[in-house]
Amino acid sequence: MQNLSEHEILNISVRAGEVLLKSTAETYSVEETCRLICKKEGLSNAEAFVLPTVIILTSNTKGEQTKIKKTRDRQINISNMCKINTFAKNLETDERPYTDIMEYLKAIPQKKPYPDWLYFVMCGAVSAGFAALAGATLYDLIAAFVCGLLSGAAAVLIKNLPAKVFLKSFLAGLITGAIAVIASNLSDKIFFEPIIVGGMKPFFPGIAILLCLRDFLAGNLSAGTSRLAESLLVGGSLAVGVALVLEIYLMLGGLV
Repeated sequence: MQNLSEHEILNISVRAGEVLLKSTAETYSVEETCRLICKKEGLSNAEAFVLPTVIILTSNTKGEQTKIKKTRDRQINISNMCKINTFAKNLETDERPYTDIMEYLKAIPQKKPYPDWLYFVMCGAVSAGFAALAGATLYDLIAAFVCGLLSGAAAVLIKNLPAKVFLKSFLAGLITGAIAVIASNLSDKIFFEPIIVGGMKPFFPGIAILLCLRDFLAGNLSAGTSRLAESLLVGGSLAVGVALVLEIYLMLGGLV
């Protein structure tokens, strides 16, 4: 790579770390990538501190400099993680100028991984699959598929709203509970339990819980605690949405 200033190296490192963090990479992985980029460019004393929503990178190799970057939107994207890992490993042979590198890193998270309709369909398929594991009948599978489909559509519609992570889970719970209650009252062959199990699964914070455990095992207690709190809030929002529908149903004289 061409000779870069300390300021430029830190900017590249923070930008790469931001892409990883937005793709829900582990915090210790983000820290290692930031340090690797700095080390390859001669900033051997660089240190990175990462939480699920912020990156702090500092270096005193050529003068004291610190970069701080906050991130808000996060979505699982394995492809973006692979691109950043490949970029970091091949950095020494990259002959692009600083501006081109920054444009490349900026463009990575802007590329849409798949169309919305595919997301809807896959949410429905996952819901139906987990409903099948819960002993669902054919009618239950259809209802679970509709739950996932509509919940996925609702998630896309509110993607620009604040607190969308929690609101998405709450709406998924409401939709799942409502469809389960309505479908189970349409026929004696439809049971609401597998529908609820299947409808909730695509929005259960399983990845967040896994990342929380990995952060704890890696010694990143602050990041692990943050992810644990997020997991509990997301899971709680999902449960509250379902419980609210069932409570209203019971108040109206329904039987569960």
